[in-house]
Amino acid sequence: MYRDFFGFSIYPFELTPDSNFFYLSHELKEVFATLVYGINLKRGFMLLVGEPGTGKTTLLNALINKSGISANFAYISNPDLNFVGLLHILLIEFGLASVDDRVTKTKAMLKLKMFIDEQFEKDRNVVIVIDEAQDLDSKTLERLRLLSNLQTLNNKLIQIILSGQPKLESTISQNNLTQLAQRIGLRCRTTPLNEKDTYEYIEHRLNVAGYKGPQLFGNKAKYLIWTYSKGIPRVINVICNNSLLYGYGADQKRIDSYIVKEVVDDLNKVSLDSVDSPQDIPKDTIKAVSQTALKKSDAIREVSPEVSPKTDRNSYDTVVKLRKRFSRHGGSETDEKKDRRFSAVWIAVISGIVIMINIFILFLVFGSFKEFKNEFSSKLEAIKNDFQSQSAGIENRENKTPSELEAIKNDFQSQSASTENHENKTPSDNKVTTDTTLPISSAEVKSFRKKKTVVVRKGDTLYDLIVRVYGKNDPKILDAILKINPEIKDPNLIDVNQVIRLPEEIDLD
Repeated sequence: MYRDFFGFSIYPFELTPDSNFFYLSHELKEVFATLVYGINLKRGFMLLVGEPGTGKTTLLNALINKSGISANFAYISNPDLNFVGLLHILLIEFGLASVDDRVTKTKAMLKLKMFIDEQFEKDRNVVIVIDEAQDLDSKTLERLRLLSNLQTLNNKLIQIILSGQPKLESTISQNNLTQLAQRIGLRCRTTPLNEKDTYEYIEHRLNVAGYKGPQLFGNKAKYLIWTYSKGIPRVINVICNNSLLYGYGADQKRIDSYIVKEVVDDLNKVSLDSVDSPQDIPKDTIKAVSQTALKKSDAIREVSPEVSPKTDRNSYDTVVKLRKRFSRHGGSETDEKKDRRFSAVWIAVISGIVIMINIFILFLVFGSFKEFKNEFSSKLEAIKNDFQSQSAGIENRENKTPSELEAIKNDFQSQSASTENHENKTPSDNKVTTDTTLPISSAEVKSFRKKKTVVVRKGDTLYDLIVRVYGKNDPKILDAILKINPEIKDPNLIDVNQVIRLPEEIDLD
């Protein structure tokens, strides 16, 4: 019905497991690679499980048709048979018998054994794929284990893939099937698609169907599809297929969120009020979605876009009904455009309210801010005055005359001499002694090699630094230091953290 309307070459969201539409998500790539690995390395039994609709059958079809494995595949999709019936189907799949042939268990086993041996000589695998294996009973599963005993000393001659719902794992874990469980060489699982993979899955199927137009499903529409499908590919197909039917009925070539809401509401009657905050949908609800959608799809028959009441009355009535429903939505303007316009108005209103609140807050705190400004200005003025006074002291120090400096130097030397006399006193002459470095006589060392610089600490004088570095005081040392530190105008005035350069060599002879 809608294929020509949207420009598809084939219908993109059919429920048949067509391997041409096989989409490899990150998880499915791992599962697919695991099965290919198991077949190539002849791992015997392999187990594939997953919830209904997660793409197990499509994966198996892709494995058979698109993997490029050199193997003979037998695919059994309805295993609700006894063991003899399964053997008969296997012979038919391998071209060893016809539907009308009457076979016994012994005859079937011999034919199958001969065929497997022939394929082994040709270096070709024999792979049996049993889908919906959760329907097999314990007795049939045990006989399949015996069938897998066909092997050489080094290789399994037959590979068996059991695929089914999680119930299959519970069946195999039973005590009477312990030997079968032990022989399963590989286990893998299909899972629902995540949000990103759901979007890519939809676009992938549209591309395979030959769609060349602009984006068909809106971003919010795809988000709603992922929300209600929970990433299950079969349910995604159901919702997308019905959305395209609704879009065709509304004469609308872009599927927006309004159409998807209508589709989901008609399929499962779930309230859409909380759709922006996705809730978990019960499994029985999802199952109801699929079943209801199939019934509605069957009710709308496939006809050309130009439907007339004379050629197809039922389809004509359906299309008219759908178009009437969407005509109340405002013609060509989509619900997404209205949503964007409505959101813009609310954003403008909220922004205005926020601005008014900020202005009010500034008005309340303006008085406190003014007080803070005044206090800050007074502190800044005090710092400025202190800086000016310090600068004046420095200028006075730099403007001293040579005679004043010579007087300061003599005073320094007298202090040094007095300190030396104090240090040379015996302990009996002093009540308190200080722990200072013992002076080094010029007889022992004529030339001193010391540090290149020293940093002034709190409470230091130039005399203290000379004694700390050279171990004794000598006017020659002071002259040498003042010569290479011209910035020192007054030996008694040095600043904390000031770096003073020291002469490397001083001749004391």
